[in-house]
Amino acid sequence: MRHVVLVARPTPSGVDERSLAALAAAVTEALGAPARIAHLDQADPSVAAVLDEIAALAGPQDDVVLVPLALPADPYLRNWIARAAAHWRESRASDLLVRLGPPPVTAPGMAEVIAELARGEATPVAVSPGAFRSPAWSVREEPARHLLVCRGPRCTVYGAGATHRALAAAAKGQDVLVTPVGCLGPCNLGPLVIDNPAGDWHEAVDADRAGALLEGAPPAVGRPRP
Repeated sequence: MRHVVLVARPTPSGVDERSLAALAAAVTEALGAPARIAHLDQADPSVAAVLDEIAALAGPQDDVVLVPLALPADPYLRNWIARAAAHWRESRASDLLVRLGPPPVTAPGMAEVIAELARGEATPVAVSPGAFRSPAWSVREEPARHLLVCRGPRCTVYGAGATHRALAAAAKGQDVLVTPVGCLGPCNLGPLVIDNPAGDWHEAVDADRAGALLEGAPPAVGRPRP
């Protein structure tokens, strides 16, 4: 059986999960087999989490195809999907065959499809620009502490999603703001958390350490991963 995983790369502000779910449903219908969604960074589920799910039910003849959702073809997305899958196979000691599919933009006829859309009827822009002037976006929060959680590709593979959720849960009721951010580096010491205003860097912060970090644990030094 072939398992298909559509891999997205959200912006730091998020991704339209309903559209991704609708795409996965349409691909599932066309394939006659389930298509899953994974995220390279910023959001969950991660590539590693979805591969864990597939590996738990895969048979000896099964394989996985990871399809990068990139338009245009994004070498960064393809390269990091491959690296995430390679790390997963090594860290899980799995022999599950994982393949990397081509991005949709390379499909025959894709350029003509886009050209046809451009030639067709378009909707005039009629929305208000008021959102750029909303007072709600003119107020800066000044919490006692501001935790920046790295959600780059490596930290996401290393479990930054669980770290982010645990920190957000532990921070409830406290004057602490928890914000996911893009790659901070040094990636191999992740998941990384920067505790401002002190500016302390915390390395290898897993979900179990979230509570201790909120209680003021000193910065921990992680070991570079092999």
